[in-house]
Amino acid sequence: MANIFDYLIWRGDLSVNQSEFNEIDNLILARFSYFPFDNILKENETITIEEAGKRFEKLDIEKEKILQKEDIDLFPALAKSKRFSQMKITKYINKVSQEEEKQFSAITILMPDDTTYISFRGTDNTLVGWKEDFNMSFQEKVPSQLDAVEYTKQVANQYSNLLRIGGHSKGGNIAVYAASFCSSDIQDRIINVYNNDGPGFHETVISNPKYQRILPKVHTFVPQTSIIGRLLYHEENYTVVQSTRKWCDAT
Repeated sequence: MANIFDYLIWRGDLSVNQSEFNEIDNLILARFSYFPFDNILKENETITIEEAGKRFEKLDIEKEKILQKEDIDLFPALAKSKRFSQMKITKYINKVSQEEEKQFSAITILMPDDTTYISFRGTDNTLVGWKEDFNMSFQEKVPSQLDAVEYTKQVANQYSNLLRIGGHSKGGNIAVYAASFCSSDIQDRIINVYNNDGPGFHETVISNPKYQRILPKVHTFVPQTSIIGRLLYHEENYTVVQSTRKWCDAT
């Protein structure tokens, strides 16, 4: 079955100006948020993915938190492709708080087509990350969702271009939450919101007018054996994709 690496062979030599942004690009940038940026990207620094890839190759991989083993090969592949290499990354944040029961991470990608993609990370391998997932099952809102709203506001205030927002699993959920509960002027600048196999929300959220306002822009993708992506309530349309990955590979 074809995968991300096959896509890079097929479209990696075309910039987003030559072949417009699509759902697979979204999936790649959602996955991108899982990469180990703590020792790559400095606070308030903006660099190209090409430069980030060069820094990644100089790291001691054994000492880095590699959440997906394929990322060891995927990071350099993106950095060397024409499509992704000149995208710029900035505003990386990674906050884990046991007191708040919060695990939140995000990164912003500035693209050559003058749009911005905000990528929210799903659950990492910390216990507090899994605890927040559990809390999401019965709480109306969790700290990462609130942080995502504030992060989106900060990015939107700093960059005046159009926005795409996405994430995988919990990251997909907080992407939709951030797009729903940011201000209406920011909502108007959002092109699409991508929920890649992320859970839904409680009834109080989906009945909120702000959620209903962003709903037409939400695109949800779930594998045919999805578990996480089918939790709680969804009102948006969704696309089922065939996948050979296990549900527990990443959340």
